[in-house]
Amino acid sequence: MTAQAAIRPRPQTWDLVVRPRTALVRSTVLSIVFSAVPLAVALVWVSFPFRLWALMATVVAVLAVVVGAVAVRIGTAYVGVDATSVAVHGVLSRTKQLDRACVDRVVLVERAALDRSVRELLAFAEDGTYLFRMRSDVWGRSGQDRVVEELGTTVLQEPRALSAREIAERWPTSRAWFERRGPVIGVGLAAVVLVGALLAVETAGLLAR
Repeated sequence: MTAQAAIRPRPQTWDLVVRPRTALVRSTVLSIVFSAVPLAVALVWVSFPFRLWALMATVVAVLAVVVGAVAVRIGTAYVGVDATSVAVHGVLSRTKQLDRACVDRVVLVERAALDRSVRELLAFAEDGTYLFRMRSDVWGRSGQDRVVEELGTTVLQEPRALSAREIAERWPTSRAWFERRGPVIGVGLAAVVLVGALLAVETAGLLAR
C-alpha cells in the first residue's frame, strides 16, 4: 500500500519585512534577567517560613508564562508587505492580515511624551476604517518609512504633535486593547493584589521575629 505524502504549504515570502527595534528586544531581555527573575526568587524565598511558597510559586509561574509569551511575541513580531497583502504580527495585539489594496492612506502623527516624542503610523481604508498602527518606539522610524515607501499610498502628516488623549479622541478605534480602560484597571488591580501579598508576607515575617 502506498500513500501520497502531504504537501506542506510554503511559507509566505514578503517583499518587505520590518521587525521590532533591536534595542527593544535587548532591553526586554535585560529587564527580565535583572529585574523579574530576582523579584520572583525573592517572593518565593520569603514565603517559605509561612508555608505560602506554593501560592507564591503559582503566582510566579503565571507571571513567568505571561512574561515568556511577551518575550516570544517580541522575537516573532513583524510587519510584512507584498504585492497583494499586508500582515501585522504585533507584540501585544492580535495578528492582522489584510489586502494591500484596502490601505488607502497613512497618517503620520507625533505623539508628545514627557521625555521624547513617539511617531505613530495609522493606516486607514478609503471609507475611514482603521486598519493598523505602528509605533516608532517599537518598530523604529526607519521601519515606518520603509513601510510607507513600500505601500506607495497617500501619506498625511499632522502639522503638530498630539497628546495620547488627543489621538485617542480623534481616532478612537486605533487604541489597542491594553490602552482601554477595562484592561488597564484589571492590570492595576492585579498589581495591587501582588504588592499587597508581598507586604503581607513581609509583615508576617517581622511579627514572627
